[in-house]
Amino acid sequence: MKIFFWHPNIVFYKLNGDGLTDYEEFQKLLGGLGGGFGGAGGPPPSSASSSYIVRRREARNKSAYLLRDTGAHPCAVCRSGVGVNSIQCSQCRLWVHKNCSGIIGRLTDNPLYVCPRCNGRARPIDGRPFTQVDVDGAMLDVEASFCYLGDMLCAGGGCELAIITRCCTAWGKFKKLLPLLTSKHVTLKTRGKIFNTCIRSALLHGSETWAPAAPDLQRLRRNDRAMIRWFCGVKPDDEIPIESLLDRLGIQEVTEAVRTRRLRWFGHVTRATSCINDTLSLSVPCVRGRGRPRKTWSECVRSDRRSWNLDRTDPHNRTEWRLGVKNAGRLLPTPVPGTPAADDK
Repeated sequence: MKIFFWHPNIVFYKLNGDGLTDYEEFQKLLGGLGGGFGGAGGPPPSSASSSYIVRRREARNKSAYLLRDTGAHPCAVCRSGVGVNSIQCSQCRLWVHKNCSGIIGRLTDNPLYVCPRCNGRARPIDGRPFTQVDVDGAMLDVEASFCYLGDMLCAGGGCELAIITRCCTAWGKFKKLLPLLTSKHVTLKTRGKIFNTCIRSALLHGSETWAPAAPDLQRLRRNDRAMIRWFCGVKPDDEIPIESLLDRLGIQEVTEAVRTRRLRWFGHVTRATSCINDTLSLSVPCVRGRGRPRKTWSECVRSDRRSWNLDRTDPHNRTEWRLGVKNAGRLLPTPVPGTPAADDK
């Protein structure tokens, strides 16, 4: 058994289907948060048959992250792959991003440079306060990330890890269907339907609950457009805009597809009568940290409704809401004059 951890102001969500609508019910379920696991408050009931997620309320703080190395040359501070704009540390001999180096201005060769990691000013690679907890005599692992129903939940919040996982899955599906997608005997409209049904559905699995930031949306666009240009036989030097390719394939832009899924899920949650609707109005006492908090799912929904003029559409009316989202999602980009998509019309 494992515990997914998000610290220090904690809220427990039981994953066995029982709905909790009030913060006091959480405290009653766990015997009081003050004692914690194995403390004076006592362990959660039925701990041997239930899974728990412990989530952090301070969205800006990322100390619960477990940093993982990516790329051929991981940064000494953030552990993600570095590029050209980087500098090498004289102690650990690792490369550091410009944004992580703490240097103001242009990077220059400095044989005496010491990175924030060696200076002790960088956040720890393993920010979990502890790796195991004792629940009723059983030692449970504290996880920094957790795969639940195909969606990756990350201890530091956000959906970056979930999007990375879905992109890898989508590329695997794309490679399997590549002979069919690149076949000259299949029309572009049919290829678009295959891509939308088999590949983009894998890419956007679980996107109904995402609250993506600008870098997350850019990652989705980058991977989605790379696959579209590949099976359409378009090279970057051809200078064919992606809008014309989407029109020829008859599919939405990927960010618009995310918005459509999120709005449809919002209507489903609003009309629900179980605990899924009660969690939207659940108030949890916590202390807000400095700076702007992360973008929430509710903020994304409000922005989507405002952009698609659905503010006055009642989500409780299922037929009206689904029709409004469907009609708004059908508004594809206008083809650029002089492109093949405009000439076909």
